[in-house]
Amino acid sequence: MKPTLIFILIAVMLSSCRQGNSLLELSLEMAGDNRQELQSVIDSYGGNPQKREAAEWLIANMPGHSVDWSDGIQAFADSVMTRRLAQERGNELWDSLRSASPREEKRPDIRWVRAEFLTDNIDRAFEAWEKSPWRDEVDFERFKKYVLPYRVGNELLRIGWRDSLRKTYLPLVSDARTAKEAFERIRKEVNSVKRNGKYDFPYLMDPVALRNHYSGVCLERCVLLASICRAVGLPVVIDNCGKWANYSNNSHTWVSLLLADGTYTIVDDDSIARRDNVIDASTFRLNQPMPEGYPYTPEFRKRLVKVWRQTYFLNPVKAAPEFKGHESMRLSSPRLMDVSEEYGLTGHVEVEPQTEVTDVWLCTHSLTAGWIPQAYAEVRGGIARFDNIGDSVVVLPMGMADGKEIPVGLPFYLSEGRKMEIQPDSTRMTSATFTRKYPITANWLNRYSQIPSARFEVSNSPDFAHPDTLYTIRQVPVFHNCATVESDRAYRYFRVIADLPS
Repeated sequence: MKPTLIFILIAVMLSSCRQGNSLLELSLEMAGDNRQELQSVIDSYGGNPQKREAAEWLIANMPGHSVDWSDGIQAFADSVMTRRLAQERGNELWDSLRSASPREEKRPDIRWVRAEFLTDNIDRAFEAWEKSPWRDEVDFERFKKYVLPYRVGNELLRIGWRDSLRKTYLPLVSDARTAKEAFERIRKEVNSVKRNGKYDFPYLMDPVALRNHYSGVCLERCVLLASICRAVGLPVVIDNCGKWANYSNNSHTWVSLLLADGTYTIVDDDSIARRDNVIDASTFRLNQPMPEGYPYTPEFRKRLVKVWRQTYFLNPVKAAPEFKGHESMRLSSPRLMDVSEEYGLTGHVEVEPQTEVTDVWLCTHSLTAGWIPQAYAEVRGGIARFDNIGDSVVVLPMGMADGKEIPVGLPFYLSEGRKMEIQPDSTRMTSATFTRKYPITANWLNRYSQIPSARFEVSNSPDFAHPDTLYTIRQVPVFHNCATVESDRAYRYFRVIADLPS
């Protein structure tokens, strides 16, 4: 059964007044030949009401979770788990394993998770929760949603992952008295590990393998960090920005600690978990002095329309139609919860479509991907209402008509909560000179400003025994810089020398 069909069935069940029992019954029915395995887990906790409830909850929310699997995929993760592989060696191994077992399949958890794995996960989760010094900070409902789940995303599964990670990292937090303190220590430890080069392996390994090797991909780091936290009894989840509205086509994920008084995050190089924090990785900090009179302000902030929380459990949503081939499940997945308000995105706006459509998407524009849907709302009574939208982001309301994407209103942005429409005026033309197409962010200027000067050298000798200097850069670059070369000689070799401070 395709995931989209599963989610349609789930949406129907979630809207039913018989939600609780119906979801469990539906899940067991969908398990097919695996039903007996799952039922045996529930039955094994007959004398423990809390664990029985936990087992039923895990199984009821299992449909839709799956993993891409093959013998080669599993063998690669097993190899990384047992030894550290250099990037080149890892890529060679993956090439050989992929060639040996090219057939891949999507394995739904509901049909493949075995009783031994699920029981081990439940027992170890309860043990970590009950023995943690911060036990009083995590009630059963919070434990169930954010400690108990056996997976964080769509990573490979490995029995015993909780024990393995707990043995490694529990000493680090053994004397921590609060959940917040333990979270801070674990995040610092994970971030202190030197990131490895990324393998060509395109799948998400299990957290035990990731402990041995994870690259700079933020999702890998988040799966590892979240799994470690859950292994020691910390209630955590992955939050994400969907797509940045004004910076590349990428998404970004981070791990949040969820306590009774709110969402705690740690941003960039900070070491303290805070509520009401700025969005992780949304700013570039300038930490080097810039030359006096520098003509460019390097302050740049990545902006976004929404923040989503990736949950194990199912959320009641209405499935969004597909828009322009984009994966609309990102905007209406029962695995995603809109938590924009927790990050200060509190704008509300109503769109009255100028064309008769049933649905409206708020889209941002990308130079390479075109219009990207960032938020979705159904038209009701001639109005599409959007809640908890980010400020200072230009969006275009769009809809679908005759199978095509069309604008249904003027572009606009919110300024301190006010809707500011951008009205084009084709009767008055204005000339403008653009000196840059893309901003210089502070992370580049931090590097540039540490180089006092750089020389363009040329020579007719490969060892540059007697080079000539054609030009010397003495200012931090900003716009399109032109260098005038006053030489009519011909040269064979060219190089750039940076004059670094001693």
